[in-house]
Amino acid sequence: MSRQASSTLVRWPKILLLGDSQTQYGFNEESSWVSKLASHFQRRCDVINRGFSGYNSRWLKEMIPKLIDEELAKECAAVTLFLGSNDANRKDINPQQHVPLEEYKSALMYMVHHLIKLGIRKECIILVAPPPVDEELWGKCKKLTGAELGLFNTNLVKYAGACCEVSSELNVACIDLFSEMMKHEDWKKYVNVDGLHLATEGGNLLAQLLLTKLDQICSDCCTKFPEWSSVNKDDPAESFQNVH
Repeated sequence: MSRQASSTLVRWPKILLLGDSQTQYGFNEESSWVSKLASHFQRRCDVINRGFSGYNSRWLKEMIPKLIDEELAKECAAVTLFLGSNDANRKDINPQQHVPLEEYKSALMYMVHHLIKLGIRKECIILVAPPPVDEELWGKCKKLTGAELGLFNTNLVKYAGACCEVSSELNVACIDLFSEMMKHEDWKKYVNVDGLHLATEGGNLLAQLLLTKLDQICSDCCTKFPEWSSVNKDDPAESFQNVH
């Protein structure tokens, strides 16, 4: 006679992704880098997307206590911070989103320290530096909304460098997406038609770079519940007794 499995709720480890539109749009069909992570870790980890289009490090610094607390931190296998694409806007053109370079760096450091204070191990934190922008395409996009182009690679490279500096100073991992894309002469294939956000190629690149690190960080995160072919058909509850 079959038994009922334990009613204790099974919880999966979490991979928490914090950032701006580069993260928010990571579930979109074109970029899909977040989707690729979720697919890779299915039944092993829940991938949580907390990307906020248009946001900068100043705002995320204020928001982070509302995005992760000690309870969620206990369940987090890894956390990514992917910011800078908005911060790097020129102040004279886009003061709403602009964050000075040193403040950007300070905000990243604050958020990393906050995560560590909540119990996230340094080895489980990954910073992602902002990618380059196709200035011609993004300029056309801004013009359609009546706005002026305020984001330039001469600025973005400085913010990417600052992100890498934080990584080095705090001894946390970093993916220098700006440099990784600029290694290729045809780097513009990595951004989509708006010139700013990641295209399919860019999403694939970022997913590959992240998975190299996440596979190591999450190596102990096992598949939850047995494969269907291993379930005891006469007493399925027995197959689930030790799942936790």
